[in-house]
Amino acid sequence: MQKNQKRLGRGLSSLISFAEGPDMEAAQAAAETGRASVMMVNAGHIRPNPFQPRKQTAPNQLEALAQSIRKTGVLQPVILRQRGEELYEIVAGDRRWRAAQMAGLGEIPAVIRDASEQEMLEIALVENIFREDLNPIDRAGAYRRYCDEFNLSAEEVANRLGEDRTTVTNYLRLLELPIEVKEWVAGGRLSMGHARCLLGLRSATELIRTAKEAMAKELSVRAVERLVRERIDARSAGSKLAAGGRESKRPQIRSLEQAFMQALGTKVEIHESRRTGRGRIVIHYFTLDDFDRIGERLGLAPQ
Repeated sequence: MQKNQKRLGRGLSSLISFAEGPDMEAAQAAAETGRASVMMVNAGHIRPNPFQPRKQTAPNQLEALAQSIRKTGVLQPVILRQRGEELYEIVAGDRRWRAAQMAGLGEIPAVIRDASEQEMLEIALVENIFREDLNPIDRAGAYRRYCDEFNLSAEEVANRLGEDRTTVTNYLRLLELPIEVKEWVAGGRLSMGHARCLLGLRSATELIRTAKEAMAKELSVRAVERLVRERIDARSAGSKLAAGGRESKRPQIRSLEQAFMQALGTKVEIHESRRTGRGRIVIHYFTLDDFDRIGERLGLAPQ
């Protein structure tokens, strides 16, 4: 995380420490660098950051942190800003504060810093974006809010955070998913890899149906990728057929072609001969993997 910290703007590196793990010495050093001191603050006088992008926190993870705090206390101080004579708002360290309350602590160590509304939002977004346990949809929402609040492009956000542009773009694309699918991704039933494959399907109905199939069959990301490609190819073949062969083929033949394409997941053409009862069925394949897959669909084992 150190390389990311150096890229943060608006003096954020002096307001927030991304130290991994509860390291009191590192936190104390960060406080001294920022010309602030650690003090004990009544946990009941603290309010959450109003700009917090995290929508949900796993109860088991919060309880695990609370158990640790019961044994060793809060080893890394939270960062607060003062909002009244005895009222504070979280700048960074929301989970530590919540876990400390679960653990029954009356006071927790804190560093009091000045922070503007804009800095509060940016700090909350950055702190959450870099958390490994943030689910992909919440992280995507944090990137989107970052873009919107500061009028930044995905590339500018990536540069500001020291991340790759494609990383930010891939997360933002998750917000295009139907609501149901976003809930499945946020809940961990589908991974980000699954979600990225599903985005290849333009129809929301087809996307949801494919997502349900992936969950029901516990398909891998690679399997979902193949399934999506098959359905895209079949749809494309069907569109071309409708555009180019509608006048020359009987409705029954077009219907049979569609049935074959749905069954095999690839382009299929039926050509009737001038002689009654004869013709050709042409099954298209576009890669060797396609060939093997179609063979399996037909019950043909490779020799």
